[in-house]
Amino acid sequence: MPEIIECESGSYPVVDANGKPIEVGNPVKYGGTGTKGYVTEIICDSEGVWAVVDTKNLLYRLETLTLLDKLEAKVEMGERKFSTEEIQEVLDKAEEEAKEAKLDDANLEAGG
Repeated sequence: MPEIIECESGSYPVVDANGKPIEVGNPVKYGGTGTKGYVTEIICDSEGVWAVVDTKNLLYRLETLTLLDKLEAKVEMGERKFSTEEIQEVLDKAEEEAKEAKLDDANLEAGG
């Protein structure tokens, strides 16, 4: 049976979107943006129960979170060295795109 938390606005079960109990330290995913992290705190206020997720340090309503079995570490991208040819290719492409750009004031309107 899930934990029930008492708030000024009522009693709420401490469960995720699927009805699974959530505790501090659990890995979760926010369905709206896909943000993943660990629950660092569970709080309640006049609007209901919220969980603080460590990756963004934001409050999420419990019913918007999904409990995860585990949280995979994000692979960090390291530095990459570019050759002179690769850099020149990017610069040439940017120059071509700049030449093709049409700048005019046909849509310019004066205020007043």
